[in-house]
Amino acid sequence: MKQLQLAVIGFGMLGKACAAAIVEDDQLSLAGIVRRPESLAEKIPARFSHIPVVSHARELVRVDAALICVPTMEVLPTARDLLQHGTPIVECATLHDKLFREHRDEIDRIASLHKVRAIVGAGWNPGALSLFRALFSLLTPRGHTKTSWHTAPSLHHTNAARAVPGVRAALSTELRSADGKLQRYVYVEIEKGADLDRIETTIMSDPLFLDEETLVFPVEDIRVLEEEGYGVLLERRGSAADSDHQMLLLEGRYSEPALTTAVMTAAARAIPACRYGASTLFDLPLGSLWGNLKGKIEQEWL
Repeated sequence: MKQLQLAVIGFGMLGKACAAAIVEDDQLSLAGIVRRPESLAEKIPARFSHIPVVSHARELVRVDAALICVPTMEVLPTARDLLQHGTPIVECATLHDKLFREHRDEIDRIASLHKVRAIVGAGWNPGALSLFRALFSLLTPRGHTKTSWHTAPSLHHTNAARAVPGVRAALSTELRSADGKLQRYVYVEIEKGADLDRIETTIMSDPLFLDEETLVFPVEDIRVLEEEGYGVLLERRGSAADSDHQMLLLEGRYSEPALTTAVMTAAARAIPACRYGASTLFDLPLGSLWGNLKGKIEQEWL
């Protein structure tokens, strides 16, 4: 199986995450890391010590595509330079509405001129979340969508949960359910040998939690949620005229760099099947994002 040779442009948080994901993917290979000239002498993690570190992708022997992991305002000039040198790109600039369309059209113009492939908006938002929104709208054509962001922790309720015997650490947040009711989400890291059912009963019977529905979730490490956790609640409700009363709900807590990395590497696997010019995730067959694993995934999910 021929591996796609990918260059990572930029080596901040996202660049490091993409580099790590590439070396762990059997279909991909890390061709090199591109950094600013003034950063070339900076030490990189030992796991990448054998990877070429250069100031421009053209210095690498072979690059099938480049993942652009630079700040949004630097994405277009970086993309323009790579496309002019014939290097396909995947980028995840956080632009929306008119700004995104103008950005996409300019990349499409350059990529089409040089007959190079480009995938734009291949991140979490825009990107994967855009697909969720569109699919919800497709399934419930008559209705409206509401997106709520970042479930903030409730200190008072968090402290109460932490005081329960057997709980090592806790984090309590609030969300609105699809019908508008307030829900309390309590994430608990329990001590070894502790009884989760007893902990859950104790928390839910505390007067502090009786005024709204409470859901308790065990997690391995609360620090991951505290330090990297983002939250989204996506609701799609059918219109009042919809007799079926359709309602769709997506709720998640996540690390945005991790999700963006997953989308960018998946998009890279789809590069060989793309047309010349700029494509978004909406233009790509879902199976192409799996690359050589498409057949296996079809067997598993269809």
